[in-house]
Amino acid sequence: MAALGGVITAAVICVVIWEAAQPAAAPALSVHIAQIEVTSSGHVAVVKVVNQGDDTASAVQIEGVLGEDTATATVDYVPGHGHAKAFLRFDQNPQQATFSVKGWAAP
Repeated sequence: MAALGGVITAAVICVVIWEAAQPAAAPALSVHIAQIEVTSSGHVAVVKVVNQGDDTASAVQIEGVLGEDTATATVDYVPGHGHAKAFLRFDQNPQQATFSVKGWAAP
């Protein structure tokens, strides 16, 4: 049992060292509509911000444009290989709106 414990411990240490030696991929952020809600103050686009990179992104700035109508939001935190939601309000149905990530900061 001691030998088995030693092998498992050595394997875990090797994996940790290998992971630490790998370069982290910068945040790779994309945004798309998850759903549209109709409210008394207009249409709300619930958007999903996805991070395909390894690094975390903070203060992620999202913009949605529908004709002359522009909506913005800031997401506090999107972890590496994770996602977050944001809500953008429009006067009209935002189905045809274009969404983009304008910038982010390192946490």
